[in-house]
Amino acid sequence: MKLGTYKGLRAARPDITVKEQEVDKVLKNKQRENSIVYTIDDRPAEMGDQAVLDFEASCGGAPVPGGKGRNYPLLLGSHTFVKGFEDAIAGHQIGDRFEICVTFPEDYRIPAFCGKNVVYQIYLKALQKPEYQELNDDFARDFSEYDTLEDWRSAIREDLAERHETSAYQRLTKELLEQIIANSDIPVDAGLKQELSEELYEDFLWDLEDSGMTFEKYCRRTGKNKKQIRAEKEAEAEQIIRQQSVLHAIANREHLAASDEELAGEIAVMAAEEGEAPEAFADMLGDEEIDAIADRLQMEKAMEFILEHVIWE
Repeated sequence: MKLGTYKGLRAARPDITVKEQEVDKVLKNKQRENSIVYTIDDRPAEMGDQAVLDFEASCGGAPVPGGKGRNYPLLLGSHTFVKGFEDAIAGHQIGDRFEICVTFPEDYRIPAFCGKNVVYQIYLKALQKPEYQELNDDFARDFSEYDTLEDWRSAIREDLAERHETSAYQRLTKELLEQIIANSDIPVDAGLKQELSEELYEDFLWDLEDSGMTFEKYCRRTGKNKKQIRAEKEAEAEQIIRQQSVLHAIANREHLAASDEELAGEIAVMAAEEGEAPEAFADMLGDEEIDAIADRLQMEKAMEFILEHVIWE
């Protein structure tokens, strides 16, 4: 393979600042989860109510994938649904059946429905009024492990910062590897690609099963079919192979490898996660598994090397 430039790549330094609005959102969700809900039966729906709905969406007479719900609790004013949907429910009485016409955004998750007019058939089954407990130290003590609201806020802020950092690292490494791949000539073994794409597809099916969603339901919600999903997994497999080829090539050129101490340290961490003694855990691992761990550490070192030589803009 021909390895492209991997030193002196340019990238924007990621912003991982946690905004206080993000902390507020987490706490408001906790408020909502622990609210006391009262039934309303003497007036029409108002913003701030929780409406229990049956709904079904169609576009040009055809059902919209994932556009059907039963006994769905929707907090009016939460902006959960497309713009205009929740406002259109206000003023209706329990038992009303009516239509809501909305326009899906241009960046809707299913490309076929981007910018399209969609009609919802609505049945308003019930109205509820959530009563929220005040966000204070008592709330923190009742619903968290912290004694004060400020301590809870600090913990939430730290957790969000870790998530931002992880997400930013994933985006940045993907961007840098794409730059290197674009300037490299990397052959992809067809057999390896097929084998990996099958593994990815099987993992996808296992994840669906673990989430309790059927393959058919997933296809309805996303508007995808089996052929499209398999094509996505093939493309993902090819990208993974190219990324790993680049990292291995850089590691070899820069003489990067995990030391025996680093390998032992990683195995010890894995053993602790499994609740095993390091020596006993290491004995359970076969040569292939140990080689795979060493290989992963080598690729991580190559990625660290790339990051160390980035020119930040």
